[in-house]
Amino acid sequence: MLAVESKHHIKLQMYGTGLDLVQATLRREYPGMKFSYDTKEDSDDDYIDSEDSEIMKEIAARMTPGDHLVIRRENKGWTQKELSEKTGIAIPNISLIEAGKRPIGARTAKKLAAALGCDVGDFIA
Repeated sequence: MLAVESKHHIKLQMYGTGLDLVQATLRREYPGMKFSYDTKEDSDDDYIDSEDSEIMKEIAARMTPGDHLVIRRENKGWTQKELSEKTGIAIPNISLIEAGKRPIGARTAKKLAAALGCDVGDFIA
């Protein structure tokens, strides 16, 4: 997902499954948020990187390690079963982690990061 901010609005380019849920959640939490199909196209010079956006920092701060896992897994197009097969982590444990009902230990975080090709820090609270 590419996210940039302009005049305290975020312009998102989102791909993958679950976009309706993400958009509905963002609209509920940030009623003034506009999506690219809501506004005219602006030049890239009108935006800042998401890393510099206070709103994006606030959204990221609310995300749990389980949220990161769901996003990473779905971006790969994998089911919980496929992730289980690639990591050796039992499906019920993956489900509990994603639901925020089970913490992610260092060993598990390393397995997940290796399989998903991301930073171990995404899974450490």
